[in-house]
Amino acid sequence: MNKRRITFLRRTVQILCLVMLVYGGYIFKVKHHTTQQANLFPALKAPEGYISTTKFDRGSILWPSGDNPVLENYPPGLVCRFNPRGGLFKACIVHFISENLTWRTSFKYLLPHLTLFMLLCFLFGRLWCRWACPIGTVGDFLTMLRKKMNIPSRKFPAGFRNGLRSGSYCILGTSFFISALIGVPHLARFQCYWFLPYCQICPARLICPIFGLIKPGWKDFETAITTMFTILAWLVLGIFVAAFYWGRRIWCHLCPVGLMNSWFNRGAGVELKKISVKCNKCGLCTEACPMGLTEMFEKKTDGVFNQSGCIMCLRCVEICPRDGCLSANFFGRKIVESRLKK
Repeated sequence: MNKRRITFLRRTVQILCLVMLVYGGYIFKVKHHTTQQANLFPALKAPEGYISTTKFDRGSILWPSGDNPVLENYPPGLVCRFNPRGGLFKACIVHFISENLTWRTSFKYLLPHLTLFMLLCFLFGRLWCRWACPIGTVGDFLTMLRKKMNIPSRKFPAGFRNGLRSGSYCILGTSFFISALIGVPHLARFQCYWFLPYCQICPARLICPIFGLIKPGWKDFETAITTMFTILAWLVLGIFVAAFYWGRRIWCHLCPVGLMNSWFNRGAGVELKKISVKCNKCGLCTEACPMGLTEMFEKKTDGVFNQSGCIMCLRCVEICPRDGCLSANFFGRKIVESRLKK
């Protein structure tokens, strides 16, 4: 097996997904509010008296630079609402839940969107993070830049990575709590300040518009709250750049969208399997893992390895020198397995 075949395939898919997710609206410019789609995936709108992104002026943090998407769906990747005008999908799942917590949308309207999201997660798990997420692709470009400059990556202990995952829960929980709180009628006046709290600090809000040569809302110093969100957005963007530049996929431990995807990793259609008797304990899988996971190396019994932190990059399968020791399967059907490189 070609030593870099999986890497080449993954990078090709990443580029295609970046183009499709960010510019797909230009490619598939169709009327998307057909009767059939409206029945399956109803358009979700703010009720009277509640705020939405369309209420924000150009230059504010929550001004959406894009037109309506082709498909009003929410895939398991960081697809930004503030993308260029060629958006194929509406937004990420965190945006979807936050927005509708504030609007107090009836569950029957949310169910089709949630069903599609969970179906895609059950099919592929966190493979979305490594193979399809546009922001992850941007981060991988930063990692490639670091390698070209011969700057070694920094290793971070497992405790630090676990702490980032706990931080992701805090970010996600705080965002959803604020979104639900401002949905209370008596607190509706605060929606213009606290609407979509995670989106206001998400690095995708600042990065995605750049692909369409659109100036994002870099700053808003109108009030103390918007000033706080502006500073936090700069800080988080700096963390994002540093996380990919100095480490490997450190940001993916902190990303709330990736966190929600990870809940479906165990039991997903894509599975990583190990035959322990074939393992020679070389440790190459641990060295190759961009998430810094060690469980594949430590696993002493045969079985499925679908840890929540795994982003299914298949680097461990690609790098393993033992024939058939590691394999990737889709609903039990083997896709690829490790081979001795000759």
